[in-house]
Amino acid sequence: MSTTMQLPVASAPDVDYQSIAVRNMQMMLSVRGLKQVDLANYMGKNRQNMNRMIKTGMSWSFNDMAKAAQFFGVSIDTLMRTDLSQAELLGSNNKGGLHVADLISDGRLRRGWMLAA
Repeated sequence: MSTTMQLPVASAPDVDYQSIAVRNMQMMLSVRGLKQVDLANYMGKNRQNMNRMIKTGMSWSFNDMAKAAQFFGVSIDTLMRTDLSQAELLGSNNKGGLHVADLISDGRLRRGWMLAA
């Protein structure tokens, strides 16, 4: 008679990835000098609905997260990073910054200027 040994299953940490993703999206909007309405237009949502999605913790569908990631030019896993920082978003391609910050077209990053959000 053979016996099989069962390994304990570790449970996933209790992390609210949606809240983290929303916080990261707000940071990316700020870094790019964009508004929620810009994201709403891209996603085909009205301004009021987008405001509810960002401000009230309304549940996001996977498709909405994917569209937001496309808008910012990042992967969904980047949206959910708990360690994403504004400094990382503000870096240049030569210094390892994420692509989202390099899309700013008014020259602030190239001159080393940073406006307070």
